[in-house]
Amino acid sequence: MFIKKFLKKWTFQCFFMGAALISLIISVAAGLNGCANKEVPKIKVGMGEAIITPQNPVGVPMAGYSRKGPSTGVHDDLYARSLVIEGEDGASVVLMTVALVNLNGPISLEGIRAGIKEKTGIPENNILISCTHTHSGPSIWGAGEEYQKFVQDRCVESAVNAWETRVPGRIGTGSTVCLDLGKNDRRMEYGGLHPDPEVAIIKVEDARGKLIGVAFNYGCHPSTLDLHNLEFTEDWPYYSIKGIKEKIGDDVWVAYYQSAQGDVKVGYTAELSAVGAEMGIRNFWYAEHKGRMMIDPVVNALPNITTSGNPVIKTARMVSDFPLREEYPITAKEAERRDDTAKKRLADIEKNADSYGKRVLDRARVDVFLTGLALGCAKWVETHPNPEPLSMEQMAIRIGDAVFVTFPNEVFTEIGLAVKERS
Repeated sequence: MFIKKFLKKWTFQCFFMGAALISLIISVAAGLNGCANKEVPKIKVGMGEAIITPQNPVGVPMAGYSRKGPSTGVHDDLYARSLVIEGEDGASVVLMTVALVNLNGPISLEGIRAGIKEKTGIPENNILISCTHTHSGPSIWGAGEEYQKFVQDRCVESAVNAWETRVPGRIGTGSTVCLDLGKNDRRMEYGGLHPDPEVAIIKVEDARGKLIGVAFNYGCHPSTLDLHNLEFTEDWPYYSIKGIKEKIGDDVWVAYYQSAQGDVKVGYTAELSAVGAEMGIRNFWYAEHKGRMMIDPVVNALPNITTSGNPVIKTARMVSDFPLREEYPITAKEAERRDDTAKKRLADIEKNADSYGKRVLDRARVDVFLTGLALGCAKWVETHPNPEPLSMEQMAIRIGDAVFVTFPNEVFTEIGLAVKERS
């Protein structure tokens, strides 16, 4: 999340700890532009990336939906991308973004951090790791130990590459807006307007003022494609990154950091996605259409972002106890009754699907999906009285007058907005 106002599962959204989804929010305390003079840089900057696409890309379980089958190939490669900033005092920070739906369980964030520290000396507390939350990547749990180790090693490699290629440079932050890429899928009846269309931008230059890196931060699910897609892809961010490079130079490092996006998709509800509703528009043409919406806003904002060769660089990291549910609106018995009713209605509609039509059938499937979720929650609450809180991590990295804050979980944009406003 961006708090310049720039400040998405350990996605920070920049992160999701238990299920490491990471969303990023950035907040800006002062103006959007940095220092205007081109002083001799006192910081060093470096950027790196490494491909994390499965080396044997056919037959791998995919994440993001309950798909009918494993992967069939690769549309575009998945990446771990890292930005390293070394301050005047020699202390460095890493901002990493990983093109996976989340990082959890088998892949240890601490393992990635330990690997980076071993090869660069950067302290674990200075390494922020987040996920883009693409719904067309491999399942970390299902891909196996070999792939899990591969991802961990490649994440380390992306940060080490950034460290080893760092040069004296300047960095600045700013923001723009992208109104129509993301839609609030819980408010479609109001037009689905994005509750926070701000796009945070990080601009990186070398000592001569040459543009060498651009990162953008925006809350929106990379889920233009649905569970019927079986090819690996970064989804719409792939086309944004590709298009930005086409305009500013293919040698410029470009990365996407997810922001608070639990309720923001690309034009349809999460429930329809979950039940696999057939929507022909959800194809790579649509992914490109959405991704290209980000290109001009980012590129046009770059000239107005002033960089500094000596910004304040600070980090903070803490673990907080997040309470779990102690009660639920309905009992497990009532939830089971509602689930049975929804299933019977769906069965009746399926018997006469031609009479009811596709939309009614989709709605009935969504009802079963939702009553099933409610039943699971109600049962969990009844079988876990007085649950222990869940300890999860959050991080913040300050770059000049901008702060990047991570969230453990797929938080809604309303939460991100509240953080911005209170900042």
